[in-house]
Amino acid sequence: MIVRLLVILSVVLPLLACAKPVLQLEQFSLVPLRVGEQLIQVQLANTPEKRAQGLMFQQTAEPGMLLLYPEPRVISLWMANTSMPLDVAYIDASGTITELIALEPFDETSRPAKSLVIAALEMPRGWFAQHGVTIGQQVALLPGATR
Repeated sequence: MIVRLLVILSVVLPLLACAKPVLQLEQFSLVPLRVGEQLIQVQLANTPEKRAQGLMFQQTAEPGMLLLYPEPRVISLWMANTSMPLDVAYIDASGTITELIALEPFDETSRPAKSLVIAALEMPRGWFAQHGVTIGQQVALLPGATR
């Protein structure tokens, strides 16, 4: 019996050593942001790894997330592993909101920006309407924010 257990352990332990590590989730810092007339703090996703993770696996969209890119580009968002409905503002290089779109939980349909943008601001569904934020308004990182 003990010999059998040792044989099993000698086979299983090396396999466990080769197992894939547990998913390492990125940590996000909070940064101050002006959205229209609103002053808020949001999570900042300013690296490829943080932007790829976004709000996936989080239980709430609060306090929101700014996906910031180093230069303007056409970006596309989807909702893989994201369980809450979101509203998203695409933001151009001048800080102007160019589009507002709604994203549904777990929808993996790609939703590209219609023009070059430098950021996307993901907020809980209804946040922009509730705060009177519309296309054409400005978004700006406030002093003290890390780019």
